[in-house]
This record gives sequence, C-alpha cells and structure tokens, in this order.
Amino acid sequence: MLIKYNTYMQEPPTIVTYDLIETFIRTLDDASPNTRNAYWAGLKLAAEVKLKIAETILQDFAAAISKRKFAKATRQLYVTSLRRFLEWLDATDQLPVNFNRAKAEAKLKLARGGAHGGYKFRQPDPDLAKIITYYDTLERPDGDIQYLEWLRSKAIMHTLYASAGRVSEVATLTRAQVADGRVSEVFITGKGEKQRMLMLTTEAQTAIRAYCAARNDASPALFVSHRRGKNERQPLTRASIWNLVKAAAKALGLSATTSPHSFRHFRATQLLNEGMPLESVQAYLGHTSPETTRIVYAHTHTAVLRDQLNTYGLNPKEAICSKTGKSNLP
Repeated sequence: MLIKYNTYMQEPPTIVTYDLIETFIRTLDDASPNTRNAYWAGLKLAAEVKLKIAETILQDFAAAISKRKFAKATRQLYVTSLRRFLEWLDATDQLPVNFNRAKAEAKLKLARGGAHGGYKFRQPDPDLAKIITYYDTLERPDGDIQYLEWLRSKAIMHTLYASAGRVSEVATLTRAQVADGRVSEVFITGKGEKQRMLMLTTEAQTAIRAYCAARNDASPALFVSHRRGKNERQPLTRASIWNLVKAAAKALGLSATTSPHSFRHFRATQLLNEGMPLESVQAYLGHTSPETTRIVYAHTHTAVLRDQLNTYGLNPKEAICSKTGKSNLP
C-alpha cells in the first residue's frame, strides 16, 4: 500500500528510513529481482547513514558512497535507486513542501563539476498515443464503480494528451476549472506558482463531460477515487495516475519508462516536428523561457531539418537540370 504523509503522518519524513524503503520496493512490480535487490542495497546504505531528505540529498549520498570500495557502475546504480525513491516520494506526496527534485539534481551535477551538462532527454515510445485508444476501446465494464473508473481513465488519458500537462497539474484539476468539460481553455497555477493555461481538445472535453455526467458525488475535484462512499470522495493521487498509464503501457507492450510525463514529451516533439513555432510550444508547455524549450527539445531539430531537406533539397539529376536548364542524364 502506498503511504501519503498527509493522511497517516503529521509531517513528511525527514530522513530515509527502512520502513519507507520497504514500502517503495514493494511498488516495483515491473522490476526484475536483480534490480529490486540492487535498489534495496543502495537505499539501505542511505538509511544506514541517516540521509536527510533535503535538496542536497543526491550529492550527500554520492559523497558517502564514494568513500566505499564500489565500482563506478555500482555507485551510479545506487544513485539511480535514490532518484527512483525520490520520484516515488514525490508521486505519493511525501516530499517536504519546499523540496525541488530538479534543484537536487542540479546540486549533484554542480558537485560533480558538470553544472553545464546538457539535458538528458528520454525519448517517449513512438506508439504512446495507443494508450488513448486502449482505454477508449475497452469494453464497458459491469458494475457502477468499474464503469465510473473506466470513464475516469478515458478522461485522464485524453486530458494528459491534449494538455501535455504535468501529472501534478492534471491531478489537481477541479470540476469548476473545466466546467465539467464545457471549456477548452483551463487556467491553472502551475510549476513555480505561475499562472498558465491548459488546452483541451474536443475529444478531451467529450471524455470529461461523460465522466462528470455519470458521477453523483459532491466532490469538487475532477478526478476522484470511487472506492469509498460518495460522501468520502478523495482526489486521485499522482501515483494512481501513474499506475493507470503504466497498466496501459504494459498491456500494449510499450516502453517500461512510459509515464504520464511521456505525454508531455510526446506532444511537444510532435508539434515541433509538425512545424509549430518554438514560442508557441513554449506557451503550450508553460515554460518560462523559450530557451528551456529549445534545450529540452533540441533533438527535434534533426527531424525538422530532415523534412526541410526532403522538401527543398535537389537530387543530382535535379541539380544538373537546375544548373543547365535540361537534363543530360538518362
């Protein structure tokens, strides 16, 4: 069972503990036994040194294990285990309010002397859009709860795809913000407490309307859990949305790294490749600066360049014709 600190604890955890590690390891259903064992070994070290859950956690851990006689690959794997652990804490709302994972990564990079290293882009599965049709084409389930969950899953996937929103932004949407699916532009407070707009397609609006129309509860949240009484509806957690995406990805045989954030990368890459101006993609993603968009999606330049070469480039015969006005080649 995933633990939410705001439900079961008075305060978020301040150090890495064995109880937290055990709970996290139990969530790694898709990982191989070797990976689970390696993660356990790495995180056990973090618990042994009572590693504080602060923005220096990655660099502190890297420094601690550098004093042990581990191979470089082992040290890297142990740091990866801590990254995955922090990702899980974030998804289950157990990180301190002011904790910033991006800043923790930046501090590690700075400590390693690589503050100016490039962004490591994780290419989304090219068949990611199949997740939408996966839930759309599932047979209508029996039972009221199962039916509501099916409608909710469809609405979530369409919202992720349409808006390219961060999972935290989608999870915290309210029915009032989306007007039960009657609006195509949703104003939210996004990352860094900045106001921005999420765009909804006609398909996303239709899926949201169907889900809202089937509900009979008074919860203001757009996406809620349906496993409790209608007067106890709780907003769906980020971890639950992750699980829905992971379940579809596994059923479809997509990349094991597929997550809600993959929709964001997929849509941005798709739009840039189709020729949408960088500044428009920046606004769509909610990036403060177009330079952020340029750095993160620098790989799309190759695709755009290839398309332009195919459009404007001349093959040898065409080049000769262009020069002489006629072709001397058979």
